Amino acid sequence: MVARYGPGSGFPIISGYALPERWAPWLVRALRTFPAEWKAPTAYSERDLSRAVLTEYDLPEPDDLPHDLMVGRDGRVVITGMLTDRMYLLDPETGDFETVDIPVRGANPRALDMERDGSWWVALGAPGALAHYDPRREEWQTYDIGMYPHSIMLDRRGRVWYNGHFTVGPELIGRIDPRRGDVRQYPVPPVARALRGESNIPYGLRVDRWGTVWMTELRGNHLVRLEPEQGLVDLWPMPEPESGPRRLDVGPDGVVWIPEYAAGGLVRFDPDREAFTRYALPIEDALPYVVRVDARSNVVWIGTAAADAVLSFDPADEQFTVYPLPTRGALIRHLDIDPSSGDVWASYSASPGIPAKILRIRFR
Repeated sequence: MVARYGPGSGFPIISGYALPERWAPWLVRALRTFPAEWKAPTAYSERDLSRAVLTEYDLPEPDDLPHDLMVGRDGRVVITGMLTDRMYLLDPETGDFETVDIPVRGANPRALDMERDGSWWVALGAPGALAHYDPRREEWQTYDIGMYPHSIMLDRRGRVWYNGHFTVGPELIGRIDPRRGDVRQYPVPPVARALRGESNIPYGLRVDRWGTVWMTELRGNHLVRLEPEQGLVDLWPMPEPESGPRRLDVGPDGVVWIPEYAAGGLVRFDPDREAFTRYALPIEDALPYVVRVDARSNVVWIGTAAADAVLSFDPADEQFTVYPLPTRGALIRHLDIDPSSGDVWASYSASPGIPAKILRIRFR
């Protein structure tokens, strides 16, 4: 991000202020015990992985940032190229890629979801827009939303939900109904705002099967629930302070799963009891970034930013399984699960310096 926007560009996730009175004590504590030769966490598994087959595919543009990906109805994997303003389509059987250019200058594509007909919705960060692509007609249509969208997801009525990544005063969740031309935005109550008026950084967003919208605040350290029909918004502080909740998911049973990027845990939230349960990851400093729930098995899959591993967690026995990656330095930003096969897909790229790759985990 610094390379793209510049260290003094005002890109909001790069903090514009210094707090020496807070940072200095933390640095003293951290560096006092910091090893002279630090090594990244080593991922290993104590379980039998003989059924798992891991395959990596090199992105045609190695310096691109494949932010999100989804398995399409035709079996091809659709990938957002965040730094090249294009989309990639991967044929898993041949390993071949196709590209689709986005006709928006500086499109900055990041989040992705799909219609039942196989068309795509893409969040265009820098332009502050959503875009729809019809592969059959090869046509794009864009919708200006006036904010930098972080995440998007369609509900069962075909409405597209998004959040304003850096919105503040108010923080916003929005939706568009492309069939009716209806646009609506929902403000999040101003609870525990970030220092000096900066954004709480709305982050992951998911819509459950009942139409409830769930969101995390990366800096604000809250779980947010929006009931759209009533316009009601509820917030819960995460169980750990400054835990850094990122890309959450909701299982078919309505349970919410949240990765603690900073605190190193996986959090379960039961909406009926309004209760959190926290599970520490088996790899210290793994930086869990994203979770996805397999709707068939209820197993939770976790992508990490610093462990060079994908993990799974089975709520039935509360046990983790670690899948070490072939590539070192893999920063996983997104996961998807093929609903027909159960294959797990991940995208990762330079952190810094490794070529961009797509990962497939399948089981024999």
